[in-house]
Amino acid sequence: MNLNLQGQAVTRVCFDVAFTVLTSGDCELRVETEAVLRVPAGDDVPFDPESPDVAVPHLARLARDVINEAEVGRAGDLIIEFESGMRLTVRPDEDYEAWGLVGPNGKRVTCMPGGEIAVWSGE
Repeated sequence: MNLNLQGQAVTRVCFDVAFTVLTSGDCELRVETEAVLRVPAGDDVPFDPESPDVAVPHLARLARDVINEAEVGRAGDLIIEFESGMRLTVRPDEDYEAWGLVGPNGKRVTCMPGGEIAVWSGE
């Protein structure tokens, strides 16, 4: 499933109990479980959103980056590729919502526990 985020710039990244990305298209992505950021050098930087530690400098570089592609796989995995060459991957969690996207007009896409994708349309 294509999330239609292509061309949107990251306007802000936030750290609390989740890792949140806000975009120029008024979208908010919250990553709530473990994820992996592949940096341009090809290294994978795994992180837990509650304590991203070593990943923070890399995640902060996403600010002002532009999304090339944002897809959801059959298993509920989220993959976002950025112009800088970074790639964010979030796999489903068996017990928790792994990630959620809120867009304009009430659109929501959430990876439910186990990987099922729930989609709400504001229309």
